[in-house]
Amino acid sequence: MGTSTLESAIFEFAELTCNLPDRELERDWVWQDYDEGVRFAFFRNYEDLSALAARLEVERPVPFSEAQRILAQYHAAYRDLQALLLGIDDELALQEPAEGEWPLRSVLVHFVQAECTFFAIVYYTLERQRSADSRPLEMPDEAWEAFWAGDPFEQLKEKGRFSELLAYYDQLHNRILEAFSGISSNELDLPVVFWESSPMPVRFRLHRFDSHMRQHTIQIQKTLDVLARRPNEARRLLRLIYNALAKVESARFGAEETGEKDCQALAAQLVALTREIERILSK
Repeated sequence: MGTSTLESAIFEFAELTCNLPDRELERDWVWQDYDEGVRFAFFRNYEDLSALAARLEVERPVPFSEAQRILAQYHAAYRDLQALLLGIDDELALQEPAEGEWPLRSVLVHFVQAECTFFAIVYYTLERQRSADSRPLEMPDEAWEAFWAGDPFEQLKEKGRFSELLAYYDQLHNRILEAFSGISSNELDLPVVFWESSPMPVRFRLHRFDSHMRQHTIQIQKTLDVLARRPNEARRLLRLIYNALAKVESARFGAEETGEKDCQALAAQLVALTREIERILSK
């Protein structure tokens, strides 16, 4: 249950509403004294998630670490990307916005591959420090191969459907959050060897998860604009909701038991709201 159930509830609402024409948001729906139509249901979800996030941040039994705050920024970028890609099918994902420019699938493959690299080299750096062994500073090829043994990304990169790549990326993202949530303040200064002329600290590499994704999220938005898939109002509203969901989830980093019952209760409420809106839209 908890935020995983909350995530499922939001995804269900998004699946129902992401392709609604703007005029459908005018359908009658009333909440207490607010008679603003189906559109207001999006704001109710956003408001309830935002309120829960604020409460959970206060109720945390331990303060956020710097690493957890960096990961929260990365997680917000990830949820924003998910909202942007709602309903994108394989046909659209393979269309080039212009001759020689990357289709959406190629953009996704690129930054997932980049995050695989970021993940492996930071994980190696941390394990090297924590074990205090004699491993070299730069991750050797055999360590890389052992780290990714059995991982399906190389096969998915070549032949996987867009939905399969997104599912893989979701698992990778959660692995990264789990692996790095416990990074200490001292470990943020550890040097990580990559392509740059000199090692960069773990702190920099963690921030690159966020900024690199933001860079390509902008690229994806520009591609969708060229392909005449500019977001409708519902998709714009869903990006707000996904941002609020990220805040709830981030409030629990390193304090996973915080707000468990509240998350379950809100998930049930969101599912009930989705069923209500579904009945209205089916008339």
